[in-house]
Amino acid sequence: MLFLGDEQGNYLRSWRLPDGNIETRIIERQTSPPLDLIKYCDPECKALRTETSSDIKYDPRDRPWYKGAKQTGGNYWTDLYILFRNKKPAVTSAYPLTDNQGKLLGVWGTDIELDEMSNFLKNLKIGKNGLAFIVNEKNEVVAYPDASRIVKEEQGKLRPIRVEELGLGSITTAFEEYVKTGHNKLVVESQGKRYLASIRELVVVVPEDDFVGGAKIIIRDTVFICLVILLISIFMAILLARAISKPIKLLTEETKKIRDFHLEDSPAIKSRIKEIQLMGHAVSAMRAGLQAFRRYVPAELVRQLVQTGEGANLGGHKRELTVFFSDIAGFTTIAEQLGPEELMLHLSEYFDELTQILSEHRGTVDKYIGDGIMAFWGAPLPDADQASRACQAALLCQARLKILNQKWADAGKIVLPTRIGISTGETVVGNVGSSERINYTVMGDNVNLASRLEGANRIYATRILVSQATYDKVADEFWFRPVDIIAVKGKTAETTVYELMGRKGAGETDSIAELCREFTRGFNTYLERNWTAGTDIFARLAQKFPGDAPTALYLSRCRQYLEQPPAADWRGVTYLESK
Repeated sequence: MLFLGDEQGNYLRSWRLPDGNIETRIIERQTSPPLDLIKYCDPECKALRTETSSDIKYDPRDRPWYKGAKQTGGNYWTDLYILFRNKKPAVTSAYPLTDNQGKLLGVWGTDIELDEMSNFLKNLKIGKNGLAFIVNEKNEVVAYPDASRIVKEEQGKLRPIRVEELGLGSITTAFEEYVKTGHNKLVVESQGKRYLASIRELVVVVPEDDFVGGAKIIIRDTVFICLVILLISIFMAILLARAISKPIKLLTEETKKIRDFHLEDSPAIKSRIKEIQLMGHAVSAMRAGLQAFRRYVPAELVRQLVQTGEGANLGGHKRELTVFFSDIAGFTTIAEQLGPEELMLHLSEYFDELTQILSEHRGTVDKYIGDGIMAFWGAPLPDADQASRACQAALLCQARLKILNQKWADAGKIVLPTRIGISTGETVVGNVGSSERINYTVMGDNVNLASRLEGANRIYATRILVSQATYDKVADEFWFRPVDIIAVKGKTAETTVYELMGRKGAGETDSIAELCREFTRGFNTYLERNWTAGTDIFARLAQKFPGDAPTALYLSRCRQYLEQPPAADWRGVTYLESK
């Protein structure tokens, strides 16, 4: 079994159950509420079931292996103890993990079961009737040819058995003599027989009758066996350390990537240690699961929330944001013309193209509302150029749609003309929802205004409308023309609405610049109630730009007011009663 704990009390453990399945336990104390997750997988790492709890009683920081490795600053071996899961004696090897400055990050450890050492001693021949066993400094039996005898139940609990509790007179006598004299090589009598005993880390007790005439050979063989075991132990420890340290480092790097929601595929982590290999499979399975999950949650949003330290807690705060709404013109009619599967595939291609542009310009896609997209700039990471990025993304979306609509038309598919509304202002942003599910979203008057601007495109036959606040921030970067002064339902404040025509210095034609300048001059004349001059300006624009809907609208308004002027308190405001 391999496990890892950190300074925050988080814990990761993986081991193979007796039935061959794999159990992985993950404790996360930084979540709200804290999470204790146990996942069961088959040998192919296919999930079988999952158990979760928020009542966490286990803390790796309180365990002897963690404290020992933390205090020593190096490899630490625990005392002998009995494993709870299989009642076998074991020791734990633990090693601290630090950063480049030496700060403790956590401790990894592995349980080493000692029953294999008992099997080795069982097959070790010491004369005809001799036996060998291993004890520690507490006189507890670590390994014995009969592994079932080294564990004893006392007051309902299992503990390692002591030497004197083995019930063998020769062993008890030899050990008592060793404790009394301190001699490592002994000749003792028990039940009328003489025994030779050699006591080191390896205890050997042999009847003298088995070695009459060959005592020197016995001693030599015993010492040789001890040296072989010692050398094998050292060699195995070196191999174990190398086999564990490299994949553990790779596992640490992979978990850091997953923590930051960087879920790109990485080469599989290979190790001859089964538990580490299983942990590698578990990490790969976790990455695959999160790769599927991030299709429902914007990965970049999660990374930004982690970077800013905002947890998954309900609540929000006010911040200046730029909000983006898009909608497909005539979508209801389009939906009636397509079958469900064809409609979803067509709409998915549309969403994929626009979402990619929004993400590339640091926009946070909030949600898909039917055929519409809601996005915003300025959260969770602040963005001083949020209005500029939003306008540039809107222009690129329309440019991309022009190409896509032509491709779809050539293929006999339905085109998707799109309207966009953008508004900048104070907005509430944060987590809203229930204890089961939350959404990082925005709300407030600025969101409502952006939605109304998207809908207002229907009135003016425009494609991109922005609010006065957005215009004020980027007027020097883009070509705009005023479209109207509007007041939306539920608000008394009025705002001038502008159509976004293009980016300055981006290869625009002189006609766009002329249209914006002349239309603005005509609009100002219109607001000054100079209907005659306004009619002349818009008439010239209509001749030069036939088919321009806003020009036709204001030419009609000027002619109408020229014949029938509005009331004296008229200020050119259009009231939008619905979206």
